[in-house]
Amino acid sequence: MMENLLIREAVEADAAVVTRLLTELDCAVNEGEVQRRLLSLVGSTSDCVLLAEDGDAVVGLLGMHLSPLLHRDSFARLTAFIVTESHRGRGIGTALLRKAESWAQANGCAQIELNSGDHHRASHGFYEHMGYREDDRRFVKEWFD
Repeated sequence: MMENLLIREAVEADAAVVTRLLTELDCAVNEGEVQRRLLSLVGSTSDCVLLAEDGDAVVGLLGMHLSPLLHRDSFARLTAFIVTESHRGRGIGTALLRKAESWAQANGCAQIELNSGDHHRASHGFYEHMGYREDDRRFVKEWFD
């Protein structure tokens, strides 16, 4: 892992860099939307937005949300996770994920879930290496105007 690596919580002023990372993750977002969303997530007790910094450059992003359940202990869902392409393979993703897992466990989560599309196949091996397994299906319904 890199010796200048810092994992920190995002703040509202990070909207531009978060937008850049989400765009690299193939999310169609603009900075205004991201800033509005960060405002509601930063400081939330049920959300964690982490950034990885290598010196002065932000090179990774991880978002996580806690979901309370009726039938078992709460779980956490990874909502966004990326290490910029030029910094992959250096342990940054592992550091981000371990920090998020610690946060989820400290908040009473019994499980962590994530979705990863077929177009992100290179990430699937990483998740398996980190102890995640493929499970179930996902059904989605979107509301349109």
